[in-house]
Amino acid sequence: MRSQSGKVLKVLFDHNMPPPIARSVDKIISVDGHQAFALRDKFSKSIDDIDYFAQLTPGREWIVVSKDLQNARKKAERAAILNNRLVAFYLSPALQKKTIFEQAASILWHWPGIVQQRKLVERGLFQLPENKGQFRPL
Repeated sequence: MRSQSGKVLKVLFDHNMPPPIARSVDKIISVDGHQAFALRDKFSKSIDDIDYFAQLTPGREWIVVSKDLQNARKKAERAAILNNRLVAFYLSPALQKKTIFEQAASILWHWPGIVQQRKLVERGLFQLPENKGQFRPL
C-alpha cells in the first residue's frame, strides 16, 4: 500500500538510536509504503555523520531520527542536513531518558505529524517532544 500522498518516506535512525526501534517502526510504517532503517543496517558503523547525510538521496523523502542534540548545534553537521534537504528529528532530553518502549511509542504517536512536517518543509531540524506537544524548530 502506498501513502496517501504517493511519496514514500524513508527514515534513518542514527547510531545513537536503538536498532530495534528502527526495525519495529519499519514494520508499522511499511503498511503505508514507508521504510525505516537503522543506520548500521544501511552504512558502515564508522561512517561520519556528514558523510551519511550527503549519501542520502536528495529530495523530499528522507527523515533522520537521532538523540544527538549536539549534532543539531554543530555548524558543519547542521549545514550538511540543510544542504542535503533532509528533515531531522531529535528526541527531547526528557524523551531520551524514557525506556526504549516509550521512545518507540512516542515516535509512532508523532508519526502522522512527522509525515506532515516532511510534506511542509524542504529541510529542517526539529525536537521531538516527550509528550503530545508540538515539534520545536532547532
